[in-house]
Amino acid sequence: MATTIGIDIGGTFVDVVVFEEGRVGRYKFPSTPGAPARAVLSGLEKLCDSGREPLVAEDVVRIVHGSTVATNALLERKWARTALVTTEGFRDVLEIGRQNRSSLYDLDVTRSEPMVPRNLRCEVPERVASDGTILVPLDEKALEAMVASLGEESVESIAVCLLFSYLEPVHEQRIGDVLRSSLGDVPVTLSSELVPEFREYERTSTTVANAALAPRVRDYLEELHDRSRLQGIQCPWQIMQSSGTVTSVARACEQPVRLLLSGPAGGVEGAIHVGRATGIDDLIALDMGGTSCDVSLVRGGEAAYTTEGAIGGYRVAVPMVDVHTIGAGGGSIAWVDDGGSLRIGPRSAGADPGPACYGSGGTEPTVTDAHLVLGHLHPAHPLGGLPSLDITASIKAVATLARTIGLSVERTAIGVLEVADAAMEGAIRVISVERGHDPREFAIVAFGGAGPLHAASLASRLGIEQVIIPSMAGVLSAYGLLVGRMGYDFSQGIVAPLHACGERFVSEASRLVGEARKRFGDDAPQCNNISFELRCDLRYVGQAHEMSLRLLGGTENQVRDGLASLVDTAREQFHEAHHERYGYADREREIELVSLRIRATARGEDETIPRSAFLPGNQIRRFAIREAASLPSVGQTVAWFRSVHGPARVTTPVLERSSVPHESRIGGPAVLLSDDATTIVPPAWEAVKDSTGNLLLRMRQASEARILR
Repeated sequence: MATTIGIDIGGTFVDVVVFEEGRVGRYKFPSTPGAPARAVLSGLEKLCDSGREPLVAEDVVRIVHGSTVATNALLERKWARTALVTTEGFRDVLEIGRQNRSSLYDLDVTRSEPMVPRNLRCEVPERVASDGTILVPLDEKALEAMVASLGEESVESIAVCLLFSYLEPVHEQRIGDVLRSSLGDVPVTLSSELVPEFREYERTSTTVANAALAPRVRDYLEELHDRSRLQGIQCPWQIMQSSGTVTSVARACEQPVRLLLSGPAGGVEGAIHVGRATGIDDLIALDMGGTSCDVSLVRGGEAAYTTEGAIGGYRVAVPMVDVHTIGAGGGSIAWVDDGGSLRIGPRSAGADPGPACYGSGGTEPTVTDAHLVLGHLHPAHPLGGLPSLDITASIKAVATLARTIGLSVERTAIGVLEVADAAMEGAIRVISVERGHDPREFAIVAFGGAGPLHAASLASRLGIEQVIIPSMAGVLSAYGLLVGRMGYDFSQGIVAPLHACGERFVSEASRLVGEARKRFGDDAPQCNNISFELRCDLRYVGQAHEMSLRLLGGTENQVRDGLASLVDTAREQFHEAHHERYGYADREREIELVSLRIRATARGEDETIPRSAFLPGNQIRRFAIREAASLPSVGQTVAWFRSVHGPARVTTPVLERSSVPHESRIGGPAVLLSDDATTIVPPAWEAVKDSTGNLLLRMRQASEARILR
């Protein structure tokens, strides 16, 4: 029987979803941050278990992986020794960057060190004008001398980014050919192939980041591929990209900068599918894992995207899901700052040693320890196959904090959760309120190992009326990897008045469609049902920033048929979008085209996806409320909950989520246990378990019509 596997690796756990027709398995294994491949391969080995259930290696036809290797290498500055080749006079673009400062009045701001030291930034005499004409031909003798000097520097990777090469790439291509023929296996990244767009600093930074990550990502992915074959798994691996689309290992090794939000993108894809199953298209995806919390906005069933991302202070101008990340996870450590204020993270206990309750050597209080102290977690039901949780160790860890701030252990634990919730509330406001969206118009989809513990309290803080806890909340990112489509993004910078570039607009769009189709032919010939989406970045002449608009979508023929009226379509949509976002549109003002973008996606005919996990069009019917106490339970706990009247101790039933009948409603308080995540239903809330196993949480005082809308 054909088997597909989604594997998402985080700082604390490796999440795995195994799908066969009629069966979906979900698993968690402790991660190994120092050697990430080891945890992935160890988990696969345990699942294969010499050919017995639950997984037969020979049946695996597809593995999709969400990886943090590129992200961690960038954040920890563990990239390859990289050189930069650029136009004479421009080697300091990478260091000059932008004028922007994160703290305007801080006189001691320390900027991130450039990924390439100045002695490895090489200049070559050449010059292309802003219209793409060649002003100064490439100096071949200088190029030869530069290549010889790089050969003596033992560089592991090379980035090439010349001025205006996005308009005329011939010089970059020549340099790339010479470097590849002279330096053998050293990977070379050309900006004209990776991100052919204007803005010199962002293009240089992105190209350098890609080159710096290439050797590290290549080694990691090759290790996974080769060692999994020794386990009997013969299928090729696929990798989730930051844009929410899947690519081949070969392409991921060439362009690893596109993997920086690999895991979070899988979570957003999973949240979108859950939303469709419950009939809700406006979502706030909340992924709270062991080390961090990722939040993102989904409007009308479409994720928000950006090409202005920054990871660890380094600008990355490739399409990525617009995710805001903070250091608030289950393993985040609580501490008191110099001013006596209680703080959470960003330091995390991670998987090693983990929270104090794991019994693996951790002694500092974490968010997970606070939940255990307050009765929100069941000591005998830990995640990821861990031994029973040690509540005595949690109490001891939180007590050290309690003595510092002068409160009881329980009130200190409540304070830890309050601070964590406040941080996550702020993150949600960044991706909603600060971008013109009212969070009360959205539903929270809470997932990750810790997300369902905080979902209801966060919704209360923000005035959000509905929360969705997916049936596989703890491993939703791994599930999202499987439902992601194979896809590629192409772009072309132009920067010209819209009315004057009609023919070029059409010809460039047609060329990008052709490149996308060819890429599928090279990488995924089994994908015949290719869909295209054409977007363009537009602005009024004189503006510093542009808006990205979706103009066309559909099959290749449908897109090509729409190219004839592309300029008129772009003009009208831009005026409307500008008015919607900023409150005005100047129809007499000239519009400037900045970039064209094509996204091509497809699903292979042989790819089985776990649609049975979330059936579309699910309708929530009216059910009689069943108090948690009337359902089969595994016991009860005395749990602490926050309310308008202050903290309160409440005797709370503890339920196995799988034992709760479908199409029933649970009145809080209740603690619902699952293999991959624990869910809290506070006293003022109730939960409906729908026909596909998702939990829909609402405040009790909401009207019946609003509960079941």
